[in-house]
Formats: sequence, structure tokens, C-alpha cells
Amino acid sequence: MNTVMAIQKVADEVVIEKLMEIFRSVGYDGASMTELAAATGVKKGSLYHRYPGGKQAMAYAVLDHIADLNNSAMIKVFFSSEPADDRLSMALRSIYDFYDGGKLACVLRALSHGADAGLFRNQIAAIFQNCVNGFMHLAADFGHDMNTSIRLAESTMTRIQGSLILAQTFQKPDLFQATLNEVRVEFHKRI
Repeated sequence: MNTVMAIQKVADEVVIEKLMEIFRSVGYDGASMTELAAATGVKKGSLYHRYPGGKQAMAYAVLDHIADLNNSAMIKVFFSSEPADDRLSMALRSIYDFYDGGKLACVLRALSHGADAGLFRNQIAAIFQNCVNGFMHLAADFGHDMNTSIRLAESTMTRIQGSLILAQTFQKPDLFQATLNEVRVEFHKRI
């Protein structure tokens, strides 16, 4: 009797999540194909078959995934017809969840450093710009004028990214939560 073991296929979503974990933890330059294959549970040859462009194609796929998440979890919220305060709460909750309350590093930051960072600059900039535009729209819906809305949106993204770095460095995720709370207060202030 000849028995053939069925090859288990790892779902694309699982592969992307595992790739994202590796890029998040060691960056693009630090991620080896061996490490990427081990993390995903997919052999190197199969990874190359899925991503013929190798590690670079994997990073692009991760960024595409983040852009899709950003569009579904954030951008739609910013421009929905819900009350402004509810939209702000939903957006901040999505950010909190995506970074596991400040315990996870930002994969966009991780991919924006190193020798090959320029490869991903446009995609990363587009994701950040979409967030800035969304926060700017939301700030306007809170009654802020255009200049204040722009400043508030850019400041919000800067503070979120900065607090993630500090939360990771000091191993204090509560710094991230405190920043999200401060952002909420800032949106409610009338200048």
C-alpha cells in the first residue's frame, strides 16, 4: 500500500501575518529567508513560488495587507456617517488593537529603516498620508478650522508613532494607551 501524505497549504492570511511579525521584530534587513520560512511554516521554495520577487515581494505584500487593513478599519471609519466622537473612538480602538495596546512595534517603522528602506517609502508614505487625511477630516468634523485640523492630524500620527517607540524601548505599553487618551482630549479641545 502506497500512502501519500497530503501537503497542508498555509493560508495566505496566515503567511502574511507571520511575515509581518518577522519584519516587525527584526526589520527588513534582519529578516533572512530561513527565518521567514520558519515563521510562516512554508518551505523556502514554496515562499519563492508564492512571492517570485523574494523577500522584497513579501515586504510589498505585507504593506498591501496593511493598506487594506488601514482602508477597512480606519479610512471607512473616518468618513462614515457616525457621530465624530464615535468615529474617533473606533479609530483609536483599531489602532490600539493593531498594536496590541502598545506591545507590538510598528511594521511600517521597521520597513522604513535600513539599506533598502527606499524601496518601500512610497507605500509607507501613502498609508501614513491616508491616516493623516482621515484624522484631518475627523478634526474638521469636531469643529476645528483647517489649519488646526492639519496640525492635529499630523501631531496625532507623530505622537502615536513616538509613543510606540517609547513603549517598546521602555517596555511600558501604558505609554501608548496614555497617548491615545491624550489624542482623544486634543480632538475635543476648541482652540
